[in-house]
Amino acid sequence: MLNLMPKTASPRDIQRNYRTLFDEVRTSEEPLLILNNNQPDVVVISYAEYSALTSSREEYEQTMARAAIENYESEKKTGKLKALSSLADLA
Repeated sequence: MLNLMPKTASPRDIQRNYRTLFDEVRTSEEPLLILNNNQPDVVVISYAEYSALTSSREEYEQTMARAAIENYESEKKTGKLKALSSLADLA
């Protein structure tokens, strides 16, 4: 389960405790927020989490592409498409 407040570290913490912090990210599957001047800068996530996010994004993009194609085919069948002679016709 994702915590509301992610674990944070500074670049100096990463330099000093790289292996410990990264092992913790890997085993807990919780993100590590890297702060630079007390501002969020970078998030470290496990490779498993990265793969899941990438897969979810690809599935979403494919779903949206299929929906756009189905919408085009539906509008083509019903005659809702119109030919444009210039970009001004889009307005």
